[in-house]
Order: sequence, then C-alpha cells, then structure tokens
Amino acid sequence: MMTKLNRIFMVLAISSLFMVSCSNDDDASDTPLGVYDNGFFVLNEGGTAVSSSSVTFISNSGSVEQNVFGKVNPSAVGLGTYLQSLFFDDTRAFIISGSANKITVVDRYSFEFIATIDTNFSSPRYGTVVNGKAYVTNSAGYELGGADDFLTVIDLTTYSTSKVALNKTSEKITSENGKVYISNGYFGDGTSITVFNPANNSVEKTIELGYTPDSFDEEDGILYVLGSKLAKIQLSTNEVIGTPLALPTAQAAAKNLTIEDDKLYYTVDTAVYVMNKNATAASTTPLFSYVSNSVYGAMYGFTVNDDRIYVAEGGSFTSASEVYTYTLNGTLDKTFEVGVGPNGFYFND
Repeated sequence: MMTKLNRIFMVLAISSLFMVSCSNDDDASDTPLGVYDNGFFVLNEGGTAVSSSSVTFISNSGSVEQNVFGKVNPSAVGLGTYLQSLFFDDTRAFIISGSANKITVVDRYSFEFIATIDTNFSSPRYGTVVNGKAYVTNSAGYELGGADDFLTVIDLTTYSTSKVALNKTSEKITSENGKVYISNGYFGDGTSITVFNPANNSVEKTIELGYTPDSFDEEDGILYVLGSKLAKIQLSTNEVIGTPLALPTAQAAAKNLTIEDDKLYYTVDTAVYVMNKNATAASTTPLFSYVSNSVYGAMYGFTVNDDRIYVAEGGSFTSASEVYTYTLNGTLDKTFEVGVGPNGFYFND
C-alpha cells in the first residue's frame, strides 16, 4: 500500500514533470519558425533591369538583409521584373511579378523556392487566400472600365489555375469571412467594390460607392474604403453604412488606408493623416510629412503596424532607395537602405 509520504512524493514528481512540460511548450512557442521569422519583408519593385527586382528582410532587431530570394536560391530562376505585391498563407509567400506574368512561391520563413505559377495571368496585381485557394486580380490590357480584367484562381495543392471574368477594373483584394472583396478603382477609373463568393466561384454583388476607391482595410466586421471619400461597408450585409464621409478638397487624392488601434491612417502626397475610425470629419492637419525628390516614387509604400508607421521612398528606380519608420506621434525613428523602388511592407511575425 502506498504511504501518505510516498503519495506526496509522487504528486511532487508529477507536478515537476508538468511544469517542465509547460516550460518546454512555452519555449517552443517562442522558437522562430525560420531565418525570416520575427521581422518584415520589403518588396523592391525594381526598374527595367531584371536583376533590380528583389526582396529585403529587416528583422525586429533592426538587422537588414538584401536580396533574400537570390541569396537563398542562387540557382533558381529570378523573380522577374516589376514586382507588384506579395501575399501569404500559413506557410508560404507568393511574390507577384506583373511584368513576367507569374507568381514565385517560397517558404515564408526560410524563403526557399517552392514553385513558379505562370498560367492564366495578364498583368497580375494583388492576391489573397481563402480555404486553400489563392485569388489574384489581373489588369490585362488596362482597358478603361476594366472590360478585360479578370481573377486568377489558384489551387494551392496542385498550383493549377483557372480564370473568372470580372469585366470591371480590378485592383486591390482582401478576404473576410470566406468572401473576397475587390476594389474596382484605378487612377480615377471605377467606383465600386466587387464581392466574390469562392463557394460558387462567381460575383455575388457589386457595391456602388459613387467615387473611385484607392485602398481599403477591415476592422470589427466593417470594410473601410478610401478615395475622395471614406465609406464603411457592413460585411454581414454587404451594405454601405450611412453616407460616405467627404474628405477636404485638398485630400481628394488620399490613398494607403491602414487601420491600427481604432485609428485610420492615410496619405496625401508625402503627408500622413490620422483620424478616429468613427470621426465625422477628416483632419486638415497632417500628422507629419517628409521631403521626397522622387518624380514618381514619393510615398511609394505605406503601412502602420503595432507602434510604428512605415514609409517607402521609391527614389530613382535605378538605384537603392530607403524606407523610414516613424513613431505614432510622427517622429522619425529609423532609416533603412533597401533595394530599387520599394513599394510595400509584409510582416512575418
């Protein structure tokens, strides 16, 4: 028969094992998933030279590694010219080259090459993932009104592709609650949002806005859509809430909407503006602005993540350029040299 003392020792031993197990689980959860975990990628669009397109990685500690794809995959075919955007699923990163009409698939944490997808694309733009499939917008011939625009659907198990005609200007794309939302705006062309249903592979609804959407972001079940106005779309009903908020005339070219901690950040030229998401009027005073000498690349990329604002300066598109981080009060924090024509930030935390 087990004595009371022996039972106490047994309980202590089991408790000790449990604590060690929990400690090991905690340690495991903090273990980086790969070399490129805990940091962010900067997509460098590049210029006319194929070799000028690249990806830069900046770790949370501030270390910078240039040309990540080339270093990890020295014998692989290059990414192509004019890198447009990048999107993730749980384990992979998908890098879109608009000029090469292809997507390069890599492991998002090691950046090791996995596959090239190069069918059913024509000037691909942006992508998102829903239930094991990727959805990529294509501008095709950039016809007015997007008559030739379409969606590429990618089976992420086989990398096989198919096309769905949209016949409407199709640019930025996001997914929420199993639905895909596509911005029908491009440099003043298009005034709506398309709701695409992956379940039946068809357009479910077109939400008319009355102005050209530049960018959008979602929070708490509401899609905020920015252009010369700011509209709110209730995603449970896909209806516009109330009347869109008109921005001041001087902010008619507003772009780069990002929501962080219940605040809306956006840009106008080289200035950054911020307002509460429930504001009834836009601020006429910028949070900050910066000086750019770039003809086409001023504020070429922008986002807000956690406690920092990120700005990409396009530069000359022939040589290395810079990205800047600012505190949330608009104070310049750090400057990093990156590649040619940086156009976006992609966080890998």
